Amino acid sequence: MTNNAVSEAEVRERIEVLLDAVRTGDLAALKTIFAPDVVSFDIQPPLRHLGAGKKMANWEEMFQAFQVPFEYDVRDLTVLVDGELAVAYSLNHMNATMTTGGKIDYWLRWTSAWRKLDGEWKIVHDQVSVPTDFAAGGRSAMDLMP
Repeated sequence: MTNNAVSEAEVRERIEVLLDAVRTGDLAALKTIFAPDVVSFDIQPPLRHLGAGKKMANWEEMFQAFQVPFEYDVRDLTVLVDGELAVAYSLNHMNATMTTGGKIDYWLRWTSAWRKLDGEWKIVHDQVSVPTDFAAGGRSAMDLMP
């Protein structure tokens, strides 16, 4: 296998760790995925979140808002690697019950940039988003399906 193919397999393994941690609310496992200086364009405000501490605070807030474990699936995952950098993107489906009793079931878009730091792949940038439906007054289009 080429170095890039080996690296792609490593990134995909790290994504599986990430997904298991998200589904089960495992903050300790999530801490191993993100670089200390990660920049996140997360689904909740503000526009930009800086640093692993802020990213972990966002995850903690999410795990308090939803009953865990919950469904979180990935579709059409693509991983591109060139040397010490990788990009991954996918469509992700979340189906969960909120601690307040409400339910959510929607698709979102995820893009992440990875860098090999001290021999381990870490997310240095991630973005989670949903499309905007301008014809419906600029609301988030939470009912789209692939």
